[in-house]
Amino acid sequence: MKNQCLVVVKLIGIGLILSMAVTVTAAEPNSIGQILKAKGFEWFIGGWEATTDANEKAEARFELALNGFALSTKARVGQYEYAGLAYYVQSKKTIVNTGIDNGGRIFGGTWEIYGDKLVLNLEQTTPDGTINNFVRYMSKTDANTMKSVTYQIIEGKRSEEPMSILEFKRKK
Repeated sequence: MKNQCLVVVKLIGIGLILSMAVTVTAAEPNSIGQILKAKGFEWFIGGWEATTDANEKAEARFELALNGFALSTKARVGQYEYAGLAYYVQSKKTIVNTGIDNGGRIFGGTWEIYGDKLVLNLEQTTPDGTINNFVRYMSKTDANTMKSVTYQIIEGKRSEEPMSILEFKRKK
């Protein structure tokens, strides 16, 4: 009887351990860093540079911060500068983006992942209150190349022609 009780206690203990292991591995990502890793987008983190059609240097840097709970974004094209922050809102299962540029324009939006593309839906509010909407698709071309295509959204529809196509190379 004593040996049977000991076996039952051991089985219960093993069951609890297995249950905890399943719970931990089945947990949903709770940060933008975990989402990028789980979806295979770790390549996106780091520094990037491109040249625009107007022959201006474009730079972008994406860095995880706060134990992966925040993604810091900095961009520069010529004299234009942007700083942003993206983070995962667990209760809404949404990656939120907010930012500002050196012209006082405020940006808000969401990040989504569709297949092999990071999609940034942006709303830009100018200092006079004008609202402009954009969508940007970012995808990995190869280990050191990222393509960024931006469209304007007009009356709820994406423009047929992109307003910007940039091929970024990883900064060394």
